[in-house]
Amino acid sequence: MSIPLSYSLRARLLFFLLAAIVVGALVQGAIAYRSTLAQADDIFDSLLQRTALSLGTGDGLLSAGPRHAPGAGSPMADDLIIQIWTPDGVRVFNSRSRRPLPDQIILGFSDARMEGSTYRVYSLATPFQVIQVAQDMEVRKNMARALALRTVAPIAAAAPLLMLIVWCVVSWSLRPVKRARAQVAARQPEDLSPISVQGLPDEIRPLVQELNLLLERMRGAFAQQKQFVGDAAHELRSPLAALRLQSQALQRAGDADARRVAEQRLTAGIDRATRLVEQLLSMARQENAAGHAPAESVDLADVLRQALSETLPQANAKSITVDLDGAQQAWVRGHRDALALLVRNLLDNAVKYTPAGKRIRLRLEQAQGRTTLLVDDEGPGIPPQERERVFDRFYRIEGNGEHGSGLGLAIARAIADRHGATIELHDAPSGPGLRVKVIFPT
Repeated sequence: MSIPLSYSLRARLLFFLLAAIVVGALVQGAIAYRSTLAQADDIFDSLLQRTALSLGTGDGLLSAGPRHAPGAGSPMADDLIIQIWTPDGVRVFNSRSRRPLPDQIILGFSDARMEGSTYRVYSLATPFQVIQVAQDMEVRKNMARALALRTVAPIAAAAPLLMLIVWCVVSWSLRPVKRARAQVAARQPEDLSPISVQGLPDEIRPLVQELNLLLERMRGAFAQQKQFVGDAAHELRSPLAALRLQSQALQRAGDADARRVAEQRLTAGIDRATRLVEQLLSMARQENAAGHAPAESVDLADVLRQALSETLPQANAKSITVDLDGAQQAWVRGHRDALALLVRNLLDNAVKYTPAGKRIRLRLEQAQGRTTLLVDDEGPGIPPQERERVFDRFYRIEGNGEHGSGLGLAIARAIADRHGATIELHDAPSGPGLRVKVIFPT
């Protein structure tokens, strides 16, 4: 895989601006050359014609030669080649004998190639003579080149000044970008404050604004992570201390009965610590679930049956009856694994707080464009003033004799928020206990 080469924005701007100046100068020179050459053709063609006409106005054969040619001695006249012929084809005059014109005469204007040069020829016939006046085309081209160079010369002379001006303008325009880069380079790793957008050009400002939004999200994520790590460390301290005490009790056990009791307590402590770690990991995954795959259609009834099969052994151990009724299918948009974790946490709480021999009721309802999951238990319930606080992480109601991490409902709410659902806590309709209502949008 090829790696794209880096480049300097300043160097690229300077290169293209200076290239535009050079190309503009060349185009202007080319236009000036073509325009001047066209004008020179008109002027010199007119000169050739006037010269021939003036030579043909005399009576009889013009034998005096070039001293009778108009403009003799001028630079233009010196560039002309003049030949005069009699009607019977005898050449009586040639202004430059070393460069004779072609014997074939074409009346009017024509071009002739002689000795590697191109000549513009004008021929005129009179009753007494035939006159040819010619000029080397290089004369016209030299004049056009000279005028084109005069046009380009001021730009070429001002090129160093233009380069300096372009350099200063580009450098001055990129100063805000350099200042923003210096702000980022001087930051400490923990500094996630926004980058100033004051003075930035409109092309760079959206990029810095998006970077500030990213820094804001990172700041929130780091703060949440810091709080989570602190809470986790605090919550793990007690189970680990309990495990240490139970291990010491096992070591001090004097007989088989005491050892068996210590082993049971140690096993139960390990189970609680394992459950706490699992819930901590679940919470961490849910809080960082922004990169999960896109949502898909999930049958909530199937998820409920799966979660029930995983929780049923704990319910049977306490002789708890679990009833499941309602809709046989309930399709929602979401992530199957996350929804299974939500339902399993609700069932775990219901089984944990329901006394042995009691009943848990599960029901799925579909009405008014939404799906509702109801979980009713016959436990002690939650006082109304505590129902919002129990969704906080690691929060446990005082006086509750059940061991728990205080993360089950917090995880359930995090998953529900990701799916656009809401969780409500109510009194159980059939007597003492708690009803958990999860409302999913269709």
